[in-house]
Amino acid sequence: MTKKEFKKEETTKEEQTPETNHAPKVRNLSPTKIADQFWCEMQLHFRLLLGMEPTEVMIAGADIHRSLEEELGPVVEVSVETRDDELITFILQQYLKLKMLKDHGLTRELPVLGVLSGFPVIGIIDQLEIIEVGNEKRLLITDYKTRKSKRAPSYEQKRRNNIQLQVYWYTLHNLLTGKFTREMFKEFLGIKEKLKPSTELLKQLPENLTELLTEKTPEELLKENFKLLKQLPKLSDELQAIYLHQKDRTIVYVERTFFHEESFETDME
Repeated sequence: MTKKEFKKEETTKEEQTPETNHAPKVRNLSPTKIADQFWCEMQLHFRLLLGMEPTEVMIAGADIHRSLEEELGPVVEVSVETRDDELITFILQQYLKLKMLKDHGLTRELPVLGVLSGFPVIGIIDQLEIIEVGNEKRLLITDYKTRKSKRAPSYEQKRRNNIQLQVYWYTLHNLLTGKFTREMFKEFLGIKEKLKPSTELLKQLPENLTELLTEKTPEELLKENFKLLKQLPKLSDELQAIYLHQKDRTIVYVERTFFHEESFETDME
């Protein structure tokens, strides 16, 4: 298995990515929430019922994810106020990340949407890269986790994270194979009319992205996203979790597992 080397200087202005803390407002499950059931059901109950303030661990993890994303190109923070802007930002971010993957063989923080047991699943894949397996190209999903200590994660932590990776695999697989379609995407997000970016959103975007939204409608970008998905290689069954130390960001532990359909279906029952 070989990996394509990604050089930061290969990025262009077009690869600046808009980022917002607001996912599209829709009743959904995230891979993290699903995986939490295998870690602590009571913790998940209070998180869903009462909400949780960001912890020190969560903040440290977010900082590391941000720095990893910025290794591949600049990130533009935007504030969204309207439903249309939320959806447009999601579609635009997905478009730019997929284009980066196709052009360079590596992308990070790729937003994905699918359906699991009748519920929409919205998540962000930490890293997706094109690797060579034998004479064929495959897509490898990698998830980054942070740890306070330099000890290996416990069995329970590894199991939780493996479930999260499997949900990502399942969601992305359905996008790649056409099991989750553009029409389903629009249905689950409640897109019934043409989306229109607000003046406030356009003011926050760099000139090249403003021009992109002028040249292409959000609906055309969404259509382009599904075209890009069809052009990508098949998913590797291998899943990779990399655990980084919070302070010095050195690699503490690397775990490689595999997606197994029967086991996944059993876990989701």
